Amino acid sequence: MTDNKLQTESIQATQLLEGKKVKAVIRNSPHEVIIEFADGSRFFADTKEGEIELSIT
Repeated sequence: MTDNKLQTESIQATQLLEGKKVKAVIRNSPHEVIIEFADGSRFFADTKEGEIELSIT
């Protein structure tokens, strides 16, 4: 993944998560972290093959 794409992804994640209150941090497996927010949205960080995949739902 290029540095520019990483920077863009970081900025987008920051904007989507700014000001949210954390409800819980969940570890479903050794390679995954889920952060659940008070408003019901969730942030996923998952790595299976070296690169971290981010998802915000």
